[in-house]
Amino acid sequence: MIAMAAWWGLGFAALLVAAATYGWQAINTYILRRHHRTRPITWTGQVLSAIATVLLWVGLWSRALKGHGWPIVSPADTAMGIALLLLLLHTCWSLFSHIQETDPFVVVIALGLLAYALSQFPQGPVTRALTSKASLLSDALYACAGSLLAMAAAMGLAYVVHSARPSSAELRSGEASEVLVRTALLCLAIGLAIDTWWLQKVGLGNENDAQQAGIAIAWMIYFFGLRLRSSPRWRGWPWASMLAVGFICTLPILMNVPWLDNTLPI
Repeated sequence: MIAMAAWWGLGFAALLVAAATYGWQAINTYILRRHHRTRPITWTGQVLSAIATVLLWVGLWSRALKGHGWPIVSPADTAMGIALLLLLLHTCWSLFSHIQETDPFVVVIALGLLAYALSQFPQGPVTRALTSKASLLSDALYACAGSLLAMAAAMGLAYVVHSARPSSAELRSGEASEVLVRTALLCLAIGLAIDTWWLQKVGLGNENDAQQAGIAIAWMIYFFGLRLRSSPRWRGWPWASMLAVGFICTLPILMNVPWLDNTLPI
């Protein structure tokens, strides 16, 4: 447990320093107007984020090998999975894209998820048996969808912040966010199909159905938002706002927080 906590602690600390680095970058850009100094700061933040990603994944792998209740036992585990997948996706995005506006927002979202996950860090070995492979697959798909929606939300927040000076990079990120949402909807649909037909868990009014019902509602809202985006007036601010607000509203459902265990009053 000590080694595992050390990996996660070091990763969280590296990510926290990366967030402070991006904060200093924002000060130089918007307050001090020292644009020539932002490139080294951006590079430092990206390196720290990559280091944090490696350390956190090593910590999670260490937990998996020792059997301390992973994968996917609690909402904190789901939050950890979404954060790590988000950081991995962001690292790959940084390697193949020159768009850097999303970096600070990805770090902030990941920090929030990791703070919640580490606050629920198990004090000892977790002996709870793993769920079936089908249920584990659906949970993994929900975590993947959460990371994709988180990345899209970071792009939406970046658009809102930088909308005063639009650029081609922001336009490309807008198109990329649509691809991310479409991929997330595919993951949600497959996960919901597994829960519904393979495990026969959905039947409104029974126990443990609130998560599946919430995911179905979130899927329809995002799908409707994609249809609206075909209209030019629904692009820009409306789309970016939906990405940010939609992720905040969908995250508790994907994490399956304890209050979702209550029976639906139907």
